Amino acid sequence: MSFAHPWLLIASTAAPVFVVGLYFYDRMRRGQLTRRLGELPVIGRVMASASPGRRLLKTIVMSLGLLLLGVAAARPMIEGKRKVELRGLDLVVALDVSKSMMVDDVGKTQAMLDKSIEPTRLARARELAVAVIDELPGDRIAPVVFAGAASHFPLTEDHEVAARFLYDLGPADLPPGSNLAEVFRVSRCLLRPDLYEDLGCARMGRRGHGGDPLHGESLDPKGKQTEKDAEAVLEQKQERGKAIVLVTDGGEPDAETIREVATARELGIAVFILGVGSTKGGVVYEIDALTGKRTRPKQGPNGESIISKREDAGMKSLATAAGDEKRYFVSSESGEIDPMPLVEALRVVNRGLATKQVKEQRDVYQGVLFAALMLLVIEAAIGTRRRQRYPEAS
Repeated sequence: MSFAHPWLLIASTAAPVFVVGLYFYDRMRRGQLTRRLGELPVIGRVMASASPGRRLLKTIVMSLGLLLLGVAAARPMIEGKRKVELRGLDLVVALDVSKSMMVDDVGKTQAMLDKSIEPTRLARARELAVAVIDELPGDRIAPVVFAGAASHFPLTEDHEVAARFLYDLGPADLPPGSNLAEVFRVSRCLLRPDLYEDLGCARMGRRGHGGDPLHGESLDPKGKQTEKDAEAVLEQKQERGKAIVLVTDGGEPDAETIREVATARELGIAVFILGVGSTKGGVVYEIDALTGKRTRPKQGPNGESIISKREDAGMKSLATAAGDEKRYFVSSESGEIDPMPLVEALRVVNRGLATKQVKEQRDVYQGVLFAALMLLVIEAAIGTRRRQRYPEAS
């Protein structure tokens, strides 16, 4: 048992102590008054009907009532369990961090102004990705950042960690390029670890064993750890829905990428693409390997500056391979971001159903409060004098 306000337990002992002290003080004063007045006939008749036992009983009952009242005010709670239903989606948010994402052909949002962030496709894409994550409470997120290779974080219910991962890695942290086939392979391997061997996910590596118990004698001989582990296991009634959101400025998908998208579709993984940037385009810059900031314009074979534009055609072909061209969404080029069209599409994806036993603290002060009030009512009903027969009855 625990208490919401344990300090009230200490305070609750003061009331009974005060009542008991008042009882002994009253008893002492009555004795002094009796001795001072002497053995008068009137005093004798009055004292004859007084009942010290009833007065003591009233004191005890009131003390107990006040004590229980204080205990009830401290809100005693016991630990219980209840079964809750969980509906959720396993979602991979794959963010393109190639050099073309540093093009500044988009407008600033209020968040960029507040944080003095340079308005680039990457800044807008990050803000969009985090906004989508924030709109999906209860879903598990696996963030992936990619360029010429992909770096990933496993599925997590901690959305803050997932969002932080998308901000921690940039163009200077990964090989140059935009390997779309690799990002779809990594994404489906994250969503379907049960098919590790069949999907060719060996290059990703398996889950490590950090944090697992060491070999040897258990530190919990009573088996409490096993009991806790059993409580944490979900009872999966319906398989969780699975989806991939690719946030990119586009690119011409090759045959391997199309095959990877088709494989994801066969596995029941919904694929959505979110395009950022403008069709007008902008200059691509080289990236400083130490600071991650733009340096000089990237030049082509003839010394001309390379221009990058949002490539809708290639992304629409990917969406078509995923099942529907309408799964390609385009972010606004300026003004505030709007994640809701994509969020609404994700909410249509099967959420799955699981049940889980969770521990919770239950209030049990009601019974204590009732007992306290009843004791106070009983105390008020107890008289301080003996019962005497009427003279006529004798």
